[in-house]
Amino acid sequence: MRIEIRTLALFSLCALAASPARAIRPFTPEELLQTHRLGDVQLSPDGNWVSFTVHQKSLGENRDLKDIWLQAVAGGAARQLTRDGKSERARWNASGNAILVTSSRGGTPQLWLYDIATGGDPRQITDLSGGADGAIFSPDGRWIAFVSDVYPQCNGDDACDRRIEAERAASKVAAHISDHLFVRRWTEWRDGKRTHVFVLPAPAAGTTPSPAAIARDITPGDSDWPPFYLDGADDYAFESNGDALIVAHKAPQTEAWSTNADLFRVPVGGGAPKNLTEGNLGADRVPRVSPDGKWVAYLSQERDGYESDQWKLKLLELHTGKSRVIADFDDDVGPFAWRRDSKGLVASKLVNGRYYLENVSIEDDAARAGKHGRPTPPTSSFSPEPAGDDFTLLRDGSVAFIDSGMNRPPELARIARGEKARQLTSFNTEQYAGLDLGPAPEDLTTKAKDGTALHAWVLRPPALATGAKAPLIVLVHGGPQGAWEDGWGMRWNPAAFAARGYVVLMPNPRGSTGYGHKFEEEIRDQWGGLPYDDIQRLVDAAEQLPYVEAGRACAAGASYGGYMVDWIAGHTDRYRCLVSHDGVFDLRSHYGATEELWFPEFEFLGAYWENPTSYQRWSPSSYVQNFKTPTLVVQGELDFRVPTEQGMGMFTALQRRGVESRLLWFPDEGHWVLKPRNSLLWYRTVLDWIDAHLRDSTARHAAAPHEIAAPVK
Repeated sequence: MRIEIRTLALFSLCALAASPARAIRPFTPEELLQTHRLGDVQLSPDGNWVSFTVHQKSLGENRDLKDIWLQAVAGGAARQLTRDGKSERARWNASGNAILVTSSRGGTPQLWLYDIATGGDPRQITDLSGGADGAIFSPDGRWIAFVSDVYPQCNGDDACDRRIEAERAASKVAAHISDHLFVRRWTEWRDGKRTHVFVLPAPAAGTTPSPAAIARDITPGDSDWPPFYLDGADDYAFESNGDALIVAHKAPQTEAWSTNADLFRVPVGGGAPKNLTEGNLGADRVPRVSPDGKWVAYLSQERDGYESDQWKLKLLELHTGKSRVIADFDDDVGPFAWRRDSKGLVASKLVNGRYYLENVSIEDDAARAGKHGRPTPPTSSFSPEPAGDDFTLLRDGSVAFIDSGMNRPPELARIARGEKARQLTSFNTEQYAGLDLGPAPEDLTTKAKDGTALHAWVLRPPALATGAKAPLIVLVHGGPQGAWEDGWGMRWNPAAFAARGYVVLMPNPRGSTGYGHKFEEEIRDQWGGLPYDDIQRLVDAAEQLPYVEAGRACAAGASYGGYMVDWIAGHTDRYRCLVSHDGVFDLRSHYGATEELWFPEFEFLGAYWENPTSYQRWSPSSYVQNFKTPTLVVQGELDFRVPTEQGMGMFTALQRRGVESRLLWFPDEGHWVLKPRNSLLWYRTVLDWIDAHLRDSTARHAAAPHEIAAPVK
């Protein structure tokens, strides 16, 4: 077996060196919760400012605090725009003198307008019962578009929506009635509501409009405009003249098993929507109109029913209606942005756990051959350095982006072609100057049983003495079409596990993104097959590293990672302990309780009655008789993606088999643990469980699993 290990060259913008006046302290979950997380980078029209949202968890309020900040592109101190702790998603108007913000300061999210030029008090411009979010300005500044959850029978009449809500509340009956799927989605029951796109005239400076009376629903009917996607990207955009919106839409009644979405042109002034991508059977979404108004760039998949089909970047000519692929990375095209000259775009792609930016030309092969004498590549590297997937193009062609690493907290940075990046903000510098997060992550490579190259990340514990060895924690990612990336995370933060004194292995087995689409798709009907073998071989390779204590390991994961932990429980006893978070335990019962049926139907070649063999073969519940490894089971009661019978089924099987096990149940969480106090309890419980099985009892963490620390100030 060939093993390669190399240290990741630090792409460090500003070293978080410890101040001589401050003692180095260990990185703990409490420190993790205090971290400022930056995102949603947006450039002002004059090119001088960048807006972004800063999140920070508050144990005292038990929620995420979020506010909008502004940063001058030229540098200097960041400026805080909002101060309510409940604001996010800033969008500039065309002139750059106003910013729209979504704020839940009154309870329900609504739109607030900030006058940048005058600095006056913000004005609330929506007051809808279903809330308002996702606001964008039309390029000509005349309109604002946003989404709201409404009852379709009300046809955009907010008074009707409020009346239905009042009647439901007055009945004091909590029943749910539905005639079709989706009955529920992610963490909520839909109860007959739909997401629709509204438009309203952009208010003039100094006026006090009454937008609740003039906001119009331009996508009526019993269907979602746009459909729900977990990444939260805007699936609508104005045409350059503001006369119409390009909106993604799926046909009603088949949303639970079809992924086919098309782009529609919806007139702002009213009229029937026109399908622009009708010939494609897969999903079309994230439309972005070119600055000159001639083109729409968008992401597209080819196959219906396959949510992880490869995303390619397509170009639609509005005048002719013709479309073509302009970027195919042999993997997913990530977030992208138009250049100001409308001659090309910049798009992100994931390669071996790092995001890079690519220049994309919109010239066709004939045009490029005529200009250069031979066809030149349609894409080229923007920079050899990683530059994230949350970015905005600046006027000089450089990029402002959120930079982070596994043990490097996020900051806003700027990078130009051929240059090193420069850090623009320092939200986390002071806190992390006193923390020891250890060395940068390393790349571990080996070969699969079929010769395929395999990659994993390795993070060493801080201050591991030369020649010393540490136990191993194997973290299995979810998806399964996902990957461990060299970026900062709040859930399953690798640095928090490494700081406990463990070597952390993060394998990217078959099914992982960033290694080519063939590699990603080889997990189909192989959930416990090739990926399991890949992980075991990467663990074998990790245990040959000189600083890993072989034979002393625990495995943990969530979602598909939880499934893999359940699978491991029935197939090997090499691990001292396991942690299964919201894992799929029984594939057949999961099919009947989850919301997105296209997912199991593609992965297991049909519904369970069409292909019972695969559901039986790849279900961890089929191997309960082999369970013997101590296992912590975590489940969120509001998880409708992997519903509660999965976690309870796993725990019941362990208990009935007499296997040491513990259940951590969150009645107020879904697929993810998001509330700060719950998050702290999660980290303490998980780390205590691992400590109990990888260390002597005298070395265990002092905090008991049920304890909650005093709020971090």
